[in-house]
Amino acid sequence: MEKSHQFVCAFRGRRDSYQVPLALAEVDLLDQFITDAYAMPLVCSIARIFPHGFRKKLRSRFLEGIPRERVRCLWFTTLLEHTRHKLGFAPVLTYAKLDARFSKAARARAEKFRSNLFLYSPYAWEAFTADYEHPPYRILFQYHPHHDTERRILEEDAKHFPDFAESSSARSRRAVPESVVRCERDVWRHADLIICASNFTRRSLIAAGCDESRCHVIPYGIELPSGHGVQSPQQFRVLFVGSGGQRKGLHHLLLAWQRASLPISSKLVVVCRAIEPGIERIVATSRRVDVRRDVSATELQDLYGSSSLLVMPSLVEGFGQVYLEALAHSCPVLGTRNTCLPDLGGEADGIFVVSVGNLNELTARLEFLSSFLATNQALRAAARACASRFTWPDFRLKIRKALDTERP
Repeated sequence: MEKSHQFVCAFRGRRDSYQVPLALAEVDLLDQFITDAYAMPLVCSIARIFPHGFRKKLRSRFLEGIPRERVRCLWFTTLLEHTRHKLGFAPVLTYAKLDARFSKAARARAEKFRSNLFLYSPYAWEAFTADYEHPPYRILFQYHPHHDTERRILEEDAKHFPDFAESSSARSRRAVPESVVRCERDVWRHADLIICASNFTRRSLIAAGCDESRCHVIPYGIELPSGHGVQSPQQFRVLFVGSGGQRKGLHHLLLAWQRASLPISSKLVVVCRAIEPGIERIVATSRRVDVRRDVSATELQDLYGSSSLLVMPSLVEGFGQVYLEALAHSCPVLGTRNTCLPDLGGEADGIFVVSVGNLNELTARLEFLSSFLATNQALRAAARACASRFTWPDFRLKIRKALDTERP
């Protein structure tokens, strides 16, 4: 059997809105897409008896253009994952236990059909390190910064803000077996080509010893919404969207919010399903802060459009899709250099950047923008124009160009 020119792609969830398997399928390079749950015809038929919320979620697990016959779902792994969630196991421990199954399935497929591999970082070790009768081309999508960079940054932040570092998620991460940590930390060493969504992620790999020539940056895209105006809110409205733990920098934002001299009518809306106890205590002592835990997609779009500014001062971010979502809704953004923001544009595009963990700088930016944004209507139009330069079709085209350039 000759070596296939096609790729096996594998990951859990709706990562990157399924754009990588679609990029491969559009030019008949997709051998098989291995995932946890997908809207297969039989499953959709059975789902009619389930509640509306379940059917809606299932419908989101589909993308036109990916042939269903080339999708394989690891249903037993999916059932086991949700069972563990129901029993109260920490998600990070469940993923550490089950993610290898996607890599093993990809390995088996590549062995049988002599395919190449296009795998995401947590699902690549077993497939990349296996011995094959054919030499598969190994492409790694490194969607999160290197483990050593993240650990160093979080530990440094913990020294300055010890009350917010000890969280349930941090304790769970420490409980992950070292063998699992090593697999994701070192898998890049076995890749022929590495794709990252941001230069920050790329720099973290280079710091770990990766050759610059093997590592390409391809920023994500966005589907530009229609029907949103660019009128600035009359009052200063700040929006945070993300998890309520240390990594997203919510504690930095809340502390800066308390310090800042802002108009009395200013308001901070925090969209977050769960907030760590230490950060929750800051929320309780902060004025003009509204926490919303259950927000629909439509409600979130309305919040983007009605906010003066999205602020997410992440300590470590592989990309930060919420920045692009906000810009697409004409909402300027404020974040750190450890994100995709330097790759998207500058202040003329409604993108403002601060140093990680610098409360004085973050406070000063909030104060400045509370007045600057109110008198700069054109900046909202510029933010939307910036987002329009990052499309999913362009992302897919760049993925294929990287393959054409590098594939032997």
